[in-house]
Amino acid sequence: MKMSFRAARSARTMAVLAIAAGAVVASAIPGNADVSTQSPSVGGIRVESPAKLQAGGAAIIVPVTAVCQPGSYAYVNVQVTQRVGNALATGSGSTRINNCTGTSEDVRIAVHAQVQGKAFRTGAAFASATLNGPFPGPFEDYREIKIAD
Repeated sequence: MKMSFRAARSARTMAVLAIAAGAVVASAIPGNADVSTQSPSVGGIRVESPAKLQAGGAAIIVPVTAVCQPGSYAYVNVQVTQRVGNALATGSGSTRINNCTGTSEDVRIAVHAQVQGKAFRTGAAFASATLNGPFPGPFEDYREIKIAD
């Protein structure tokens, strides 16, 4: 089937117009858009290691890195469980970040061993942390950590 000269010219014109329209749309959309600057992070938390043994195992200091919404506040809760022989040493602690900056904040949480339980000792333990506040969440992290002297 042969195409007339007029039909071929019309098809070429439409193709050129389609390409030009696509180029205009593509140039209006930022190609290297940084999603983090367009939709800032609301929060996050990470349990760090090692935790530091205190008072012969009555408590440990657990380092946590937290990020929360700038100008807001947040609650950080940490729970730690460790096998000690045939029993468990467990404890929890919390703190409040009064003025969130929107950047990483290093927080140290005192986790007291439960009165009825075992004392913490050096070695492996399991920690979980939660970040709550007046923003969408909660944010959680859990991992094995090391308890050191």
